[in-house]
Amino acid sequence: MEFSSTATYANRYDLDEIDVFLEGDSTNPMFFSVNGLPNQLSFGKHYFYLDILKPKKQDYKLRNNSRILFEFKSSNNVIIKSDVAKLNQRNGVATCFVEVLQNPLRTYEEIKDGEGTLTIVGSLENNHRRFKGRNAQIIPKKFQYAMNYRCVFPIQIRKNLINADSPKVLQSKHEIKTSLGSFSFAKNSVTTRKNALTGTIYDSTKGNAINIPIKSKAKS
Repeated sequence: MEFSSTATYANRYDLDEIDVFLEGDSTNPMFFSVNGLPNQLSFGKHYFYLDILKPKKQDYKLRNNSRILFEFKSSNNVIIKSDVAKLNQRNGVATCFVEVLQNPLRTYEEIKDGEGTLTIVGSLENNHRRFKGRNAQIIPKKFQYAMNYRCVFPIQIRKNLINADSPKVLQSKHEIKTSLGSFSFAKNSVTTRKNALTGTIYDSTKGNAINIPIKSKAKS
């Protein structure tokens, strides 16, 4: 029988490898804020809050109806199960969870202790109000309407740690809306890899990819 380090999980996106227009800084993420995540992740389910920020003095802004994807990885490149909890949020914050599992029957490798990553991506558009009278860099056509912004947050994994606590969740319904507009946190198609000439464009209602990105020809 063949096993895979990601067989436990339905989706693997390798968000840390896609080509993006702008890389964020986890100490100043600009467009996303992560709160409530324990300093160290142990076995079990941990809840956290993902907030959509609205910076006032940025050349770019999150595109309305942008898909927002996130992915956890361990230091040995194993995907850690995560998703959006189905909760009713009225303050512009999505409640999410990450679950550290040990299931040797379905995975090739166990999640390794040490430093891992939480990668979040979204789609930016030009903030034209900021461009007046300035020579700001406009988002190239290749990245327009695609996943073009990424921010990577470091995480620490200590599987056998006791009392690694996280916020408790009491509600059971989630609406995919925030105070800044409608954003979908559902996982779906993502931007193509770095050798593509164009990014992936999404349907504004269902969020499905509606084009096939063209790959660049290899130089002889």
